[in-house]
Amino acid sequence: MCASVMTFSAFLSAVIVRRGLGNDWRHVPLPTIFWWNTGVLILSSVMLDLARRQLNRANRIAFNWLWLAGTLLGAGFLAGQVLGWKQLVEHGFYMQGNVSSSFFYILTWAHATHAIGGLIALIYVTIQAFRFRLGPAKRTAVSVSVVFWHFLDVLWIALMALFLAWF
Repeated sequence: MCASVMTFSAFLSAVIVRRGLGNDWRHVPLPTIFWWNTGVLILSSVMLDLARRQLNRANRIAFNWLWLAGTLLGAGFLAGQVLGWKQLVEHGFYMQGNVSSSFFYILTWAHATHAIGGLIALIYVTIQAFRFRLGPAKRTAVSVSVVFWHFLDVLWIALMALFLAWF
């Protein structure tokens, strides 16, 4: 997670410096789907946290279904990102079109890359859960996955604030 913070801090620094260097920064419209995605991502975190609590109470069946719901919502978030990028392209905003749209794509792609990594962990836990193979040694994967997914929420909310303020 520390490397992720460093990566996004470097990107933020680059945005601040580059935006101040010239007057070629264009407004990038925020696709509406990104607002829905924010809700989907937060709901995904809620489901995963509820699942973790059920596992701590030894309610494995509730854990399995809540975890699966959180995982599917996470996949839905990524699908929504792809739709948002397609909407931008349809409106003429390309990666190489302008420095502001380039940064927009880089920031959202970097977040999506981290989300894909998190989703892989969620899918791993889902498979282990439905095989009833989540013994004490594998429960660390549950805790780490939930914390990382919450981190992705915070990061996405910060990116949305950045997009609203500067893009």
